[in-house]
Amino acid sequence: MQLILRSGDLGPTWFHVALRAMVLMSYSDDLAKSHQLAETLGADPTFVRKILIQLTKSDLVVSHGGRYGGYALKKDPSEITVGEIYRALGATPATPHWTVPATGSELFISLIISRAEEEFQSILDKYTIKDIVKQSHKK
Repeated sequence: MQLILRSGDLGPTWFHVALRAMVLMSYSDDLAKSHQLAETLGADPTFVRKILIQLTKSDLVVSHGGRYGGYALKKDPSEITVGEIYRALGATPATPHWTVPATGSELFISLIISRAEEEFQSILDKYTIKDIVKQSHKK
């Protein structure tokens, strides 16, 4: 995650590309082609495919191979939380406090970071893809 987000920031690239791809897939029952999603999102097709593969492994998206294949949401947009998407893609290994030279502050710092991450994820869990779709139609 970025250290400081300003109003208007979309967060890490992997996160907003995933969210926006999920929103695009929610608009249609047809399968979405990764290259078409990438073009619409202004992202590299390989990067988008990597994201879609992770979302598929996390049971948020289904994929169908072949010439007429593509990607689709596995569940209704109202059942997919932003937090689920974050956890599906944002699993980066943390630094355990016992693996760094001791200064006496490591355990408390890890507690602060852990609590902040829990709060962050609890906020993400309050929103769904459907919420994003509804809000984008208000504009």
